[in-house]
Amino acid sequence: MVYKTRIRYCRIIFACFLMILVSCNSDHGVGPKSINDQEFGFGGNIVFYGVWPDSIKRVFLVVFKDPLEDTNDFGLTNMRYLSIELPLKVSNYNYNTLDSSYIPLIPDEGSLSEYHYVAVAQQSTEVISLQRKDWFVTGIYYTGKDATQPGVLTIPIDSFIDGINIYCDFDNPPPQPPGGE
Repeated sequence: MVYKTRIRYCRIIFACFLMILVSCNSDHGVGPKSINDQEFGFGGNIVFYGVWPDSIKRVFLVVFKDPLEDTNDFGLTNMRYLSIELPLKVSNYNYNTLDSSYIPLIPDEGSLSEYHYVAVAQQSTEVISLQRKDWFVTGIYYTGKDATQPGVLTIPIDSFIDGINIYCDFDNPPPQPPGGE
């Protein structure tokens, strides 16, 4: 009788251990899925043309929910993604919004998330600044062949879109959003 009870307890302990082991995410342990585990985001290649100005201290990929129609739109209330600093003086950079960021891309409620301004922007300040006057847009995501208006990036929930390429030409930068110098 005691022997059967011990076997039963061993089986229960083994089953609990197995459930814990199976439920553990190899990177994050037991817990809910992180945003990055949901595979929501986009990636592509940023291509730089021309000579990098020596004044550039940092470069970022930034995403805004609404179009940038006035100075107030270039701010934290509209910003939906801010990458970590991109490498300087490269000719191209393969990026992915699932990688590290200062502000991660989080899906909107509903089945689709739309972003009306996706850009590569640079700063010449010594410290990171979120003031519009300290940002200069170097490249913008355009939809198709229309380079007159920023493209709207639409991402279905729980989807990752690849091939969102952005071209930055230091000799011919795009029109600057309001509030820039």
